[in-house]
Amino acid sequence: MTNKVIESISGIRVIKANANENITEEEINHLIARKEDAEYKSQLYSEMIAPISEFVGIVSLITIVFIARAIFADRIASFSAILLTYLLVLMRLLPLISQLNNLRSNFAKNSSAVDLVIDFLSRENKPFMGDGEIQYTALKEKIEFKDLTFAYPGYENQVIKSVNLSIPKGTTLALVGGSGAGKSTLADLLPRFYDVSSGCIMIDGISLQDYDLKSLRMKMGIVSQDTFLFNDTARANIAYGRPDATEDEVIKAAQRANAYEFIIKLPQGFDTIVGDRGVMLSGGQRQRISIARALLRDPDILILDEATSALDTVSERLVQQAIDDLSRDRTTLVIAHRLSTIQKADQIAVMEQGRVVEVGTHEELLSKGAYYSRLYEMQFHGEKSKPLQDDEELNCLAD
Repeated sequence: MTNKVIESISGIRVIKANANENITEEEINHLIARKEDAEYKSQLYSEMIAPISEFVGIVSLITIVFIARAIFADRIASFSAILLTYLLVLMRLLPLISQLNNLRSNFAKNSSAVDLVIDFLSRENKPFMGDGEIQYTALKEKIEFKDLTFAYPGYENQVIKSVNLSIPKGTTLALVGGSGAGKSTLADLLPRFYDVSSGCIMIDGISLQDYDLKSLRMKMGIVSQDTFLFNDTARANIAYGRPDATEDEVIKAAQRANAYEFIIKLPQGFDTIVGDRGVMLSGGQRQRISIARALLRDPDILILDEATSALDTVSERLVQQAIDDLSRDRTTLVIAHRLSTIQKADQIAVMEQGRVVEVGTHEELLSKGAYYSRLYEMQFHGEKSKPLQDDEELNCLAD
């Protein structure tokens, strides 16, 4: 019931947009009724323990007395002392038995919660990552993906299949392809949000798993499509990656991300609380603050997952210039659906169903007249493309 209420509050815009308020209310009311029924039964069983225990105790005493009278009728005088002693002991034990029953009832009532906590704390059913000992300082040569295969924990379906890519230092690799092709998953493997199923990722010839995880992530800047902001000030969100950043550095990062102009127009400027997940800002504004956060970190490796997706044309161009300047001396992995943002990339890898099907520069891929070329024609020329061969190509063009 609690999960449903939280989900409904979080998705209130979607509920209202689809005019499903009544349906959602009925679902919550149904869950409330089920919870009330469960609580009623729980209280009923708990309150029944004391009277039942007392009743059973009295019945037991009376039964013992009648049995003793029937069996030892002729010797009742000699056995009366023993019988009274036994009955006294029994009377003292009955309250303890009642307490044990209450404890057993509480254990039964809390058993489901205990099972959830045990499952949450258990280390046996979770993929814990080992931490390496090598401190990462800076990229010297290249990043390599060697025969990389990955499936999410608990699933057999492979999302990434035998990927081989190389990103030399200071260059940009762009990933393009249809939805579900594995682009974002491949990018998530670089900061070790997940560990590979087979194959490996090498940085300067050393396996990614041999590096100290914290030192590695400290040198990475990540801007994802799903922007997350804390319920804090605009300044604090920008400086989150570098809490020791000066005021001038924060302002400069905001200017380079084209965020400065809208921030100073907020009620308290950089001290304005942006709300839970940045609810007080538009999607484009949240994205620009996220980019400013990455710019402030001055990272060695950049991961941009459709970083300009929520920006208008003018803002996109200005932010793209800032990203180009930042990427010039850094190694960058870019995921993009808008091909205009990755035409200058040193390499473009086209992914389909978890595999890399084409690799090359923008001009090289256009000259091949294959998957990338058809996608480019659809986006920029509006020309009638060649017949599609499969559903994956259709998904790519739809994106």
